[in-house]
Formats: sequence, structure tokens, C-alpha cells
Amino acid sequence: MSAKAVWVPVVALFWSCADPGPKTVSPGSELRERIRTEFPGELLPPPIPEDNPQTPEKIALGEALFFDPNLSFCGTVACANCHLPEKGFSDGQRVSEGCDGVTGRRHSNSLYQSAYAGHLFWDGRAQSLEEQALAPVVDPDEMANTWGNVVHYLSTGEHPVSGMRFPSSAEYYGGLFNQVFAGEITSDNAAKALAAYQRTLVSRDSPYDRWIEGDDSALNPAQLTGAAVFFGRGRCSECHAPPHFTDFDFHNVAVPQAGFETAAMFPDNDRICGGIAANVDPGRAEVVDSPAACGELGRFRTPTLRNVALSPPYMHNGVFSSLEDVVQHYWRVGRGTTLPEVGALDEKVRFIMLTDFGGHPADIVNLTEFMKALTGSQVRGPARGIAPPSEGN
Repeated sequence: MSAKAVWVPVVALFWSCADPGPKTVSPGSELRERIRTEFPGELLPPPIPEDNPQTPEKIALGEALFFDPNLSFCGTVACANCHLPEKGFSDGQRVSEGCDGVTGRRHSNSLYQSAYAGHLFWDGRAQSLEEQALAPVVDPDEMANTWGNVVHYLSTGEHPVSGMRFPSSAEYYGGLFNQVFAGEITSDNAAKALAAYQRTLVSRDSPYDRWIEGDDSALNPAQLTGAAVFFGRGRCSECHAPPHFTDFDFHNVAVPQAGFETAAMFPDNDRICGGIAANVDPGRAEVVDSPAACGELGRFRTPTLRNVALSPPYMHNGVFSSLEDVVQHYWRVGRGTTLPEVGALDEKVRFIMLTDFGGHPADIVNLTEFMKALTGSQVRGPARGIAPPSEGN
């Protein structure tokens, strides 16, 4: 018998013992101590680059830029259009609409906990929040603008495409850029301000956090049972590890097609790894320009599960409309009935045991309830929804 054949039942036995099952409604002190032992417990402040320190004025500037639609070519699409605070800093759509109703090819990921990530976007093509902040403005599927146009607007209050003037915006931005960047209105400084704002999008103080700190009443019985499965035979914590409930890494978890994918969306597929199907998202392989790209096929960045209940639909293409759908997908992956569209299935999602496959019929409900217990503090947007500008003239 091979080593792998021996390992699987041993792990199954260990996790089955760790899972208290649907009959257990105790506070779960043993589970809590195991989690504390195996995972970092404290949610530390986000790392701050030396060349972009946080200040209240810079954060205020970044927030204003984030909610200002005049950064777009059409003057109607702000960063916040795709990252709405009330939707967990996603937008509730499979793919977002940019200027003139143009749609992209990937779901708008939540921005919570992105301050801790070393790679941004689903495929990790940006290495920092500052680098990431530069991209949507010039993406033809999003804001479709140029940074030259944006700098002109921020400096003068005039939207150069529509010709509309926003005197209050010029005064507002002029004052903040003076305070923060000695009056230098540049794309790099705007990106730094946007990054500073995004570093405030950190969620904490969820029912799970209170439970892990010792409050036995913070999780209800279904959530507690779901936690045992999450950290046990469900193997969820192998990629969604506390305290951020993500490993910030990339995995191929066999996400199916959403139905909107076309060959035109993936023009480089014919050269990736000797050529792959024309209408399949290659994931990280698209940005890894080397022979190693074959190993990156179908891999996408693990999203955080903090505040995940606020931001359906799910996965890089928004193919699943609910958390229940997501858990059912992993049940099918564990059974071996769902395979990747491209690339190799990640080892961390093999041998997931749920419902009739080594689990209990209530697993999907309990896991979903546990993920709802990761809903914590939330950042609110401006009361008016956009700030600035006021009405143009």
C-alpha cells in the first residue's frame, strides 16, 4: 500500500474525532484550545509601507477619491461602484459594469483585509495596494480613463471629457493635496491616498472573535458545530486560516464556468502552457510569464471569509449565488465529481468529507452558519454615497 493510501484514512479518523457532530452543543473548549494552538490568534494592525505612512488627512483624501465618479472617463463610475460598503466592498454582481455598461470578466472581490495581502487582484498581478490602485482608472472595462485626465480634474475641478466643472472639488482636493503631499497632484500620490484608505478596511470583533477569546455564548450550536467541521474534516481552514481567514495564496479549487466566458476575454490562452481552451479563465497562469505558468493554471487568490456573508455572489466569476452553493461545490470536489476546467486540483481540497461523504446531513447548514459568524465590524461609506463632488456647473 502506498504512503498516500495509508495517510487518508488516518486523517479521516483524526478529524472525525475532532468534530463533535450535530449532537454536541457544548462550548467547545477543546476545539477552541486547538485553534489557539494551531493558528495565530491576534489580529495585528496592517503593515504600513515606510514611504506611505497613514495620516487622517491622507485617509480622508483616499476616501474622497474612492467615492468620486469623476475619476472615470464617463463621470459615473467610482471605485465604490464595484466596491460598495453595504455589500462588503463588493457589488452583488457576477461581473461589474464599467463606463457605458461595459462588463469585465471577473467578479469584484471584497476589499476587507486586503491591507494584509502581498498580491492583489484574483490573479495576484499587483504587488501592493499602491500598485493596485493605479489599475482600475485606466482599465477599459472599468473606469476607462487616463491618469492625465484625472490629474487635470483634481487640479482644476474640470472633468475634461464632459467639460463639467466642480469648483468645490478643486478646492477640496487642493486643500488635502497641500496638507498631505505638499500640493503635488500626481497619479502616484493619488494611488498612495487610495491605498491608505483601503488599509482601513479591516474587519474584526465578529462572534467568532468573541468566542475564541472565551465567550461561550458568542456562537450558537449550529455555528459551533460548523466550526468543528471547518477546522476538521471540512479542511476549510487549510486555505481560510485565522485570523484573516485566508492564506493569501493561490489555489485551483475547480470553480466551474459561469456561462459568460468568451474567447475574446482571454486572448493569451493560445500561448499559455502550449495552448489551453479559448474560453477558460487561466487564472494566475496569465500573469506568470515563464514555464512555471502550467502549474498556475486555474489558480486564484484565496478570498477572506471575514464579512463574507455580506458579499455574494462568490468565486472569481461569481458563479455561486450563496454560501450554501459554495459549500455544496466543495462537497462535490471532495467526492471527486467536480474537476477543474483547466489545470490540476489543489491537494488541499481533496478528501473533504461532508454530508453523505464521511460527514453529516447538516454539514452544509452548519458550515454556512459558521461563516456567518465571521461577520464583524464594517466600514461605512459617506452619507451621500459619493464625496466629493457636489453638483457641477
